[in-house]
Amino acid sequence: MRSVEFKYMNLKKAYGKLVEVSNLYDGKNEIVRDSLIQRFEFTYELTHKTLKEAMKYLGVTLENSFPRTIYKKAYVNNLISDDKVWINLLEDRNATSHIYNENLADEITNRIVNQYVEAIGELVINIEKIL
Repeated sequence: MRSVEFKYMNLKKAYGKLVEVSNLYDGKNEIVRDSLIQRFEFTYELTHKTLKEAMKYLGVTLENSFPRTIYKKAYVNNLISDDKVWINLLEDRNATSHIYNENLADEITNRIVNQYVEAIGELVINIEKIL
């Protein structure tokens, strides 16, 4: 099995778990919210690692392996359709490492549910098409 396929399978599984907890989130339960943030963090890590491998598989040259660069190249190569959502996703992921503010946690959780789950789902579909 190629590295890109292995990473894709892990991303798809993590995405499924993210969707699962996203569907449970009602905006009130802090335990579900915290679980959603944790699954988002894990899935995020797999998105840029899988994208890096997918672009290597496609023959796309990356100047570096920073997530921001990877997402911009993914946009240019039609693996994602909204690079601004992905840059926001990256910034929110970085913020989740230091969340001590309940309001910020709620804001990020709402973006996960309303924007990021869909964006990651699109990525999963687009990577599957190239494999």
